[in-house]
Amino acid sequence: MSNQNQQKQFTWIPAFAALAKWLLEYKDRQEDLVDILDDIGVENGLNDRIKKGEPEKVKVMDPFTFVSLLMKYQNLQNRINIFNRLIAKIELNVQAIKDLDGVPTAQAQSAWLFPYGFERDPDTIPLLWELFEQVLKSEITSETFNSALKIKHTGFTKLTQNIFYFNPSRYLPIDKQTRDWLAENNIDNPKESWEDYIKTLERVAKNSSKPFYQISYEAWLSNQKGNDSPKIVSSKASEYTIKDEPISQPLNRILYGPPGTGKTYRTTKLAVECVDPAWYASWHSFDLPDDEKRILLKQKYDELTSKGRIAFTTFHQSFAYEDFIEGIRPTVNKGPDNQSMISYDVIPGIFKSICSLADTNAKERTGSTQSVNIDGKKIWKLSLGNTLEDEGEDIFNECIENNYILLGWGEDINFTGCENRKQVVSKFESTRNISLSDDPYNYLATAVNSFKNVIKAGDLVIISDGNHKFRAIAEVTGNYEFLDLPDRIGYQQSRKVKWLRVYETSLPKEKLFEKSLSQMTLYNLKDSTINRDKLKELLTVHSTESSVNKPHLIIIDEINRGNISRIFGELITLLEPDKRKDGSDAREITLPYSKEKFSVPSNLYVLGTMNTADKSLAQIDFALRRRFEFIELLPEPSHLKEVKVHNVPVSEILEVINQRIEVLLDREHTIGHAYFWSLMELQSDEEREEELANIFENRIIPLLQEYFFSDWERIGWVLNDPAKDSNDRFIQVDNLTPDVKSLFHDSVTDQIMDRRYRINNEAFNRAKAYAGIVSADLQAE
Repeated sequence: MSNQNQQKQFTWIPAFAALAKWLLEYKDRQEDLVDILDDIGVENGLNDRIKKGEPEKVKVMDPFTFVSLLMKYQNLQNRINIFNRLIAKIELNVQAIKDLDGVPTAQAQSAWLFPYGFERDPDTIPLLWELFEQVLKSEITSETFNSALKIKHTGFTKLTQNIFYFNPSRYLPIDKQTRDWLAENNIDNPKESWEDYIKTLERVAKNSSKPFYQISYEAWLSNQKGNDSPKIVSSKASEYTIKDEPISQPLNRILYGPPGTGKTYRTTKLAVECVDPAWYASWHSFDLPDDEKRILLKQKYDELTSKGRIAFTTFHQSFAYEDFIEGIRPTVNKGPDNQSMISYDVIPGIFKSICSLADTNAKERTGSTQSVNIDGKKIWKLSLGNTLEDEGEDIFNECIENNYILLGWGEDINFTGCENRKQVVSKFESTRNISLSDDPYNYLATAVNSFKNVIKAGDLVIISDGNHKFRAIAEVTGNYEFLDLPDRIGYQQSRKVKWLRVYETSLPKEKLFEKSLSQMTLYNLKDSTINRDKLKELLTVHSTESSVNKPHLIIIDEINRGNISRIFGELITLLEPDKRKDGSDAREITLPYSKEKFSVPSNLYVLGTMNTADKSLAQIDFALRRRFEFIELLPEPSHLKEVKVHNVPVSEILEVINQRIEVLLDREHTIGHAYFWSLMELQSDEEREEELANIFENRIIPLLQEYFFSDWERIGWVLNDPAKDSNDRFIQVDNLTPDVKSLFHDSVTDQIMDRRYRINNEAFNRAKAYAGIVSADLQAE
């Protein structure tokens, strides 16, 4: 190991020790800790809920949660940066952190060691502070540790990781990394109690003379090296930094299979894996129960969806090119006179919108390189000229070059000295020798007054590009000025600004807005229109992660239910990897409505699902088939192996039903395990019996009826009814009353085939009805 690398290793230990001493002074100043986290840029995790569903800024804080909120960032350099920002903020007398290798990462969605206020015991926070003080003295008591372990959302792994942060020589984290190390050294993993934990520490100390932080580091390093995925050693990193060679995911995939096999459910996992692979890799290593991991995964999926990086749509028979790519739609807007106006605009569809979000050309042309705090700032929308005409582009470029914004309203009138709307109206009337008394809502006066008097220095201005895009963001820095230009009338009302972001290609409204923009030149943006979280993201500088080239993904559910040729149109060719933007054979087309040049970005994944019971793979449009990779998902009865109802394994019921369907129909019409998944959540026999009856009566029987076109005899074969006693058959087709002879004359009864059936509702609650499905050799009585 080089001296340089030795100097970089374990620099976090003295920093954490100094931080621990500093934290002791804030036991009674917990709100100050929250403010400090906010000041250094910790996002998310600072809102409490004193009442269900009502977020408010958290007012309590313990030392463990404080550090966990710093350790939640999945990117290593981001964690180092946020810690060093804290060190600078609080002027901690310690060297900056240079490494965090081997230090456990907190779970981003579950960093707190205490629950929300509406379910938090008043002794919870004091208990955590008491444990913290004991950790620093190496005097943890069994009572304190075990009591902290009982706090909701504070598991054994999380607790041992946190005490390790503050005393890494005395305590060892028990997580996935160290559990593997313990197993390799023939040391049993501890049970979740202080008594067993301390015994494990004693065994580790006897096994190795190395300090616990060294063991944690080596366990992490061993886990990195032992990963099955290919590795490359970074030439720019220390000899300890091993980076995964990214595994390339197919750009176009379709999950196909019978209904109930978890296709849509699976898309959540695949979407997060494609869009945020670093987080996914970390999530995959979380030492948590499956249900808790699923909750975290879904939260991440929802977060990425809210940021516009994942989109979801469902194809159906009425879905068209105009819904998917672009089409002309009527739009109702408020005009300058506050009256409703109908216009017919080219509206982008969901595919074009996410392509715009993913497009690597949507990058900054110029602007500030500093992050901007938007808290408390008013935000305005402003149009700079008609973007469909050359004049509009000239005005926009003039504003960028001269660091100001211009208002077209007001013509060549100088409104200097007009301090309110009334004075603006008076100035206009006296200059133009007209009266506006009959037009109290005159938009000229409103626009000029807002531009000159209402907008304040520090306010933010979003420059729109039509009603569905925006192209720049500015911060107002100066007061109103009139540009006395002899060669131009109009666009002479000006305000000095600092351009924060200017984009080469306008960004779609979905990147920032909750709905389309109005045609009004200037107006204040309410929170119902603009998403402040998205704006904050746009105005945040990511030093270690480029804002471009981020993966995006669109999920197309039931892709086979739509008319592929009609929906994709000419774009089907552009889906091929080499035909995408920057591909080896990149192509672009001119869209029919907007006349814009369009190509599919190379960082957009397309993930479809198709139900083979609706349409088999052989019937799918060949143009689609050859551009997608297909992943088959089949029923997996083994997922239900722990479930028994009426003492009959549900997995065996599903397996034999599917075997019979495959013989009578085909594999595409089998039944997925998800149809029975609700049984997994029930505990009592009575609840499971009731739910199984509900599943068969309302889901399985109707599905079989659809599969076999109401051929009730074959449906009975699938359920093995011929082998059962009459009372145990789900479908009864024999001995129905009244009989045929009582309904028809003797002369025709021999010619009639009785096609009647009756669903036996009593069978849904009979144990033998389900046991008989499995046993093919039963003989009917």
